[in-house]
Amino acid sequence: MITWALDHRKSTVGLSVVALVGSFLLFPFIGGAFMPESDESQYIVSFETPEGSSLQYTRQKAEQLANAIGAMSEVEYTYTTIGAGQTGTVTAGQVFVSLVPRDDRSRSQSEMMLATRDLVTPVYGVTTAVLPAGGFGGAQAPIQVQLRGPDAAELQRLSVEIAAMMNGIPGVVDVQTSLGELRPEYRIDVNRDVANEVGLDIGQIAGTIRPYLAGETATRWEDPTGEERDVVVQVSREQRVSAADLASLPLATSRRSENGSAVTVLLGDVAEIQPGAAPAQIDRQDVQRVASVSATTLPDLSISEASSLIRESLTNIPLPPGYSVQLGGETEQLEETVGYVVEAILLAVILIFLILASQFESFTQPFAIMTSLPLSLVGVLLALLLTNDTLNMMSMIGVIMLMGLVTKNAILLVDNANERRRAGTERFAALVEAGEVRLRPIMMTTLAMIFGMLPIALALGEGGGFRAPMARAVIGGLITSTMLTLVVVPVVYTYFDDMGDWVTRRVFRRG
Repeated sequence: MITWALDHRKSTVGLSVVALVGSFLLFPFIGGAFMPESDESQYIVSFETPEGSSLQYTRQKAEQLANAIGAMSEVEYTYTTIGAGQTGTVTAGQVFVSLVPRDDRSRSQSEMMLATRDLVTPVYGVTTAVLPAGGFGGAQAPIQVQLRGPDAAELQRLSVEIAAMMNGIPGVVDVQTSLGELRPEYRIDVNRDVANEVGLDIGQIAGTIRPYLAGETATRWEDPTGEERDVVVQVSREQRVSAADLASLPLATSRRSENGSAVTVLLGDVAEIQPGAAPAQIDRQDVQRVASVSATTLPDLSISEASSLIRESLTNIPLPPGYSVQLGGETEQLEETVGYVVEAILLAVILIFLILASQFESFTQPFAIMTSLPLSLVGVLLALLLTNDTLNMMSMIGVIMLMGLVTKNAILLVDNANERRRAGTERFAALVEAGEVRLRPIMMTTLAMIFGMLPIALALGEGGGFRAPMARAVIGGLITSTMLTLVVVPVVYTYFDDMGDWVTRRVFRRG
């Protein structure tokens, strides 16, 4: 094989370039994601009921969802929470779903998530999203579109428009906004002049209204069982039904009557009460108001593909001055990771070149050896395509591992050829003999690495799919780099050797 390659140097180089360029054309078919897909035998169904729903209504919907999910034979148990977390409310909750072991069910976790989504979407009066339970940061939607701007009402309008746009993209599902539905409220506009005349200020009015609506803990009481309970003072539900009830709330002023008691006025006499609506939640980031539109994707659409479609669609949505939009979530993490990986690969290539240049005492031979680095990408991309994997964090770690593994084969080949040439063997014969002698150790070390990575590549056991892309990338890269190294490296070696001789002749001729 080496003999044929050396006799047809241009054809060998041309075929290797075609293979390398063709492999890069596979990127659109592979897709990208920050975290690899893994069967953890668990996932989460988050749900929200309409604003203003009571705890009893949310509990009924939670039980309805949990019963429907638990009826599937692959589900081992479910665990439901309502209002958990620092910003949790009685209108939001989660159903944690634990599946039976993977060997005991016929459907994978991704298939179960699809079936669950089809099962819970028709449930009336609740909005649901099916999310993976693992990964960094807990159960979060992988796609996050962050909208920044000063006005909450404009953020609400833009987030609804962006959510409608994302719902129109095939493969993008479970679209939700952090602002949610508008929450009904009463807005109390205090007439400050009238309030000052009767001896009231904003603090006094707010201090009176707060226990009227939300209640206020007055003391604690120990029940007969020994458990302490809060004693909350609050106006009865019958007296806080309408705006008229709120307007009739008496406010104690600083003035005193003839008998020394505080003079009271009605809230409606010093303030105007109007119904309105406001976002249920307002987040801030970097001192700016932020609204997030989150979504998940179906298995046939990768995160990178969905992000590209969303970016393209966002260009059709005009943003007012002072408003900006960017993609966060796994899209942002993937872009940061790719940047760090490119920096690590460039640093590795530079260090490898410096070490090889010092060892071989040549600036041309390291280039011949390092041609095996891009050739390994052919196998990496083919392996990811055949196994239906994405270019994610673990597969990129596998690419970094390949940087040291694939150069080893070329070093063995070139070093043996140099020894033979120093012994007086002609270059062509030295390369052929080096290939014959080094073939066995190269194949033995490569096969040892491949079989060592094989259990990881097969994704055996719970959560094995998390590390599988790394092993698959390494195996694919080793196979192609080993095959191409034995053919391409000797040819490139001759080209750089001829180049070195030409430079040497030119230098000595000028001297």
